[in-house]
Amino acid sequence: MTQQADSNRATDTSTSRQTPIPIRPQLFFVLAFLSMASPLATDMYLSGLPAMQRDLGTSATNIQFTLSAFMVGMAIGQLCWGPLSDTKGRRRPLTIAVTFFVLTGVAAAVAPNVWVLIALRFVQGFCGSAGLVISRAIARDLATGIQLAKLLSLMGVVMGIAPVAAPVIGGVLIDVVGWRGILWCVAAVSALMAVCAYLLVPETLPRNVRTAGGLRPQLASLRSVLTDIPFVGYMISAVFGFAAVFAYISSSSVVLQEIYQLSSLNYALFFGINALGMVVVGFINSRLVARVTPLRLLTVAQCVMLTGTTTVFVVSLVSEIVPLGALIPLVLFSTAVNPMIMANTNTLALTRHGTNAGMASALLGSVQFMVAALVSPLVTITGQVSVHAMAVVMLVCAVIGIAGGVLYRTRRFEKPLALHNQG
Repeated sequence: MTQQADSNRATDTSTSRQTPIPIRPQLFFVLAFLSMASPLATDMYLSGLPAMQRDLGTSATNIQFTLSAFMVGMAIGQLCWGPLSDTKGRRRPLTIAVTFFVLTGVAAAVAPNVWVLIALRFVQGFCGSAGLVISRAIARDLATGIQLAKLLSLMGVVMGIAPVAAPVIGGVLIDVVGWRGILWCVAAVSALMAVCAYLLVPETLPRNVRTAGGLRPQLASLRSVLTDIPFVGYMISAVFGFAAVFAYISSSSVVLQEIYQLSSLNYALFFGINALGMVVVGFINSRLVARVTPLRLLTVAQCVMLTGTTTVFVVSLVSEIVPLGALIPLVLFSTAVNPMIMANTNTLALTRHGTNAGMASALLGSVQFMVAALVSPLVTITGQVSVHAMAVVMLVCAVIGIAGGVLYRTRRFEKPLALHNQG
C-alpha cells in the first residue's frame, strides 16, 4: 500500500451531491430507530428463555441457538445489504428488507417447535440487519467530520441502549404475555420500523456516485476497505467492545434469575440501571465530541471497560458467589461505556470511506454480530453459566478490543485527518 493510496482512502469524504438532504429531527429519529429495532428483536425475549425451553420441550443449548441464529443472520445480512445499498441506493434495499423482517417476525411468534424457530430467527436477523447497516451508510451520506461524529454518537446512544433496554421490556412483559407474546411485540416493532422506512427515509445516495454492480467491483470495494489498516483496527475495537457487553447480556438471564434468584421484574430493574448508565455516557459523548477528539474519547472508554472487566474477573476468583451489591456497580462500570466505544469507532472508521460507506458499514456490523454469535455459547463452555465464566469472556473481549489500537495508532498508516490528528 503506497502512502498516496492510503491518503486518498483516508480522506475519502466526497459525496458528489447536487442537493444535500438536511438531517431533520424526524430523519435522525428514524435512523436511530432503524439501528435499534434489530437489537430489540435480539434481546427482548431473553427473560423468556427458561419458559421457552419448557414449553418447546428442548435443551438450553437449542434455545441459545435461537439467539445465535439471529446473530449469524445479522452478520451475513449486513454483508449483503450494505454493498447492495452502494449499488442500488439506500431506500429500495431498505424497504424490501424491512418488509420481510415483519413477515418473519410474525412467523416466529407462531413457530411450532424450536427448529422452525431457529430457522425463522436466522431469516429475521438477515432481513433486520438492513436497518442497522443502511442507517449508518445514510448517516455517512449526509454528514462528515465532527457533524458525523455527533450524529453517530447520538445514534450510538440508541444502539448502545437497545441491547440492555430490551431485556427490561421483556422482563416486564413476560409474566403478562408470555414468550410468544414478546415475539408478537417484536413483530409489532418491526412493523412500525417498516412504516417509518416507507414514509420518512429518502434516497441519500445519488446515482452518479453509486458503485458498479457485479462481483468484481464488489470485491474491489471489499479489498479497499479491508486493506485499510486503521479501519481494521477500529473494527476490532468496535467488535470486541460490543462482544464484552454481549457476553454479559447473553448470560444475564441465567446468572440473575437462577443463580441470584431474581424475579422477572427485579431482573428488568437491574437492566434498567445499565440502560440509564448507557444513556448518560452516550449523551456525555455527544457533548464532548466537538471539544475532545473521538480517538481520545475511545481510549478513555476502553480503559474504563478494561478496568471494570478485570475487577469483575478478580472478584469472581476470590468469591464463589459475587455479592449482588458488588456485581451491579461492577457490571455498570464495565458496560455503560459501550455507546462511547461504538460511536467513536464507527465515526473514525466510516470517515475513512465515503463512496464505499455501505461496504464499510457492512463489515463493521457483520463482524460485530459474528463475534457476538460466538460469544453467546462461550459463556456456557464449562457446561453451565456462572459469574466467573461470564467475567472471563468479558475480560478477554475487552483486551482484544484494546489490542485493535495497535493498528490505528501506528503512525505510518495515519494521514492528515482532523478527526485523527487531534487524538
